[in-house]
Amino acid sequence: MTASRFWVGVEFMPASFVQAAASHPRPILCGQIAEAAAMRSALSNRLDQAEWHDLALTSPIGQGYLLDLLRQRGPIEHIFLALPAISCASAETAGYSPRPLDEVLSETRHAIEGFIAVLRGAETALDGAIGAGLTLLRMDSAEHSSPMVHALAAFADEWIARETERWAAQGLSLAQLTVESVDQ
Repeated sequence: MTASRFWVGVEFMPASFVQAAASHPRPILCGQIAEAAAMRSALSNRLDQAEWHDLALTSPIGQGYLLDLLRQRGPIEHIFLALPAISCASAETAGYSPRPLDEVLSETRHAIEGFIAVLRGAETALDGAIGAGLTLLRMDSAEHSSPMVHALAAFADEWIARETERWAAQGLSLAQLTVESVDQ
């Protein structure tokens, strides 16, 4: 059986990155599909073999749905993860007036919860014997001066730096990849 590859958070990924899924024989694309509708229609003829799953990592239901998919679609070769506020500059950017505190706190909580839930779920679903792994996609936060974007980037950096060795001991890879933009 061919191992699966997951692209999670497709609505926060560059279209060119999602297009790379077309070269894989068993791509599974997850995210808020309505927000990625233009990308999906543009890529539909190249991603005929793809499974599309509509889920929001900002909710416990979406997180549970993804964790069930990870468990059911094994073996999994790799997971590419993009999260709002960590992977892109959806949080406040320089030059804009600050958003209401409740929105910023909610987005931050959802980003951190989604990040941890996916990492822990992936760790149990991935098989070290095949060298499986997870890559967090991120935009370069140096471009954005929002304190929240920098703080979430630092959180992800520290978490991955501290977990990489433990994952490697299990035969798994854990990495980050900086992408140019999330333009669709």
